[in-house]
Amino acid sequence: MTPFGIDPNIILFLLFLLGAGLGRVINICIEEIPREERVGAAWKRVGRRMRHLWSRYHIPIIGVYLTRSRKSTFSYQRSHREAFVELLNGVIFVLLYCAEVPFGDQATLQASGLYSSYAPDPLVVDSWMTPVMLLNLRYLFHLVLIESLMIATFIDFDLKIIPDGATMPALWIGLIGSFLFGLFYLVPVWFQEPSVVRLMAVYFPKQYSEYFVVEKVPEWVAQYPHLHGLTVSLVGMIVGGGVVWAVRIIGYWTLRQEAMGFGDVILMAVIGSFLGWQATVTVFVISPLCALGVVAVSIFFRQTREIPFGPYLSLGALLVLLGWPEIWPFTERICHLGPLLPILAIVMLVLLAACLLTTQLMKKLLGIPMHSETIWIEEWTSADQLSYQEGENADETQGRWDLSGWSGTRAGRGTQNYHQWKKGH
Repeated sequence: MTPFGIDPNIILFLLFLLGAGLGRVINICIEEIPREERVGAAWKRVGRRMRHLWSRYHIPIIGVYLTRSRKSTFSYQRSHREAFVELLNGVIFVLLYCAEVPFGDQATLQASGLYSSYAPDPLVVDSWMTPVMLLNLRYLFHLVLIESLMIATFIDFDLKIIPDGATMPALWIGLIGSFLFGLFYLVPVWFQEPSVVRLMAVYFPKQYSEYFVVEKVPEWVAQYPHLHGLTVSLVGMIVGGGVVWAVRIIGYWTLRQEAMGFGDVILMAVIGSFLGWQATVTVFVISPLCALGVVAVSIFFRQTREIPFGPYLSLGALLVLLGWPEIWPFTERICHLGPLLPILAIVMLVLLAACLLTTQLMKKLLGIPMHSETIWIEEWTSADQLSYQEGENADETQGRWDLSGWSGTRAGRGTQNYHQWKKGH
């Protein structure tokens, strides 16, 4: 289903070059976005840096090693990690295309890695898109999410923060794109197994039985595709951010420390705006499994047990997109519970709080400190030394004629500039 019948190998090669080229922009974003708090100012810095990219030293991957050669005239040596980011971005572009877009002239929507029985079909819904357009446009739509996650991931690794400049533009693109195209969702915002709904109706009075609709997918999903696309994105954003927010509150209540940062809340909201709430909840379940090995190692070999969680949320989102055919059947069974899902969510949050409280109780019984205490380590810096010396004798010639001496003595005391000004130099 490649557009215009182009050879898939050519498309994959061009996608790798595009991904590696955009990887250079990703590296600039990783450097510049954390320097500004406001989103607009951060992207202005990125724009100013991009004006100087027309040089052989900015060639993706290869340019990194040109700056490290002996004959390089570049102002600094680019790091090996920049080459890794550019290579990784190119590889992800290729892998995601292979997962989402089936090859071959006779390929159908059913051959796509994101297909399910609930997936949108432009031939059924009144849409201007053809199946080929849907698959390729949705792929580009998901690339926006991937690039945002790449920026947030490496900033979080470096600084343990996720600035709004890395996430908020993608959040708006997710909402607006879902509304304009309408068919970018993976599964509808709501579906259910009719037998489960009928079973619930048994426990309510007969006058309320009419409220237990038994249609598998609501009719308005096909009637209003653009409104439904926006709803999928909005609900995904709310559920994604809300799940992390709830865990954040429960973690602070039980552990008396911040369990997850607010940047993680926004990051999950971004993922939800692109993938919908079902896939986003799946991401949240997979991400701790991705981080489990790192946590186990960090406990024994690192001084701090704190790790940035944003990179593992990003990895979970990528795995959901790449492994959707294997992941979705398990998630689908849970989603069939329909009206029981909110109750299940509340039970899971209560169990999480109970587990954390039990852990704290066990720590108390074993004599382990329940709450980590921040230890302030005093450090005497060169600035402290200069301030001390200046305070000891602000003017050693006070009340006397100015004595000439070695300028290094006054420089060490931090008073050299003052005496030069006093003499009119």
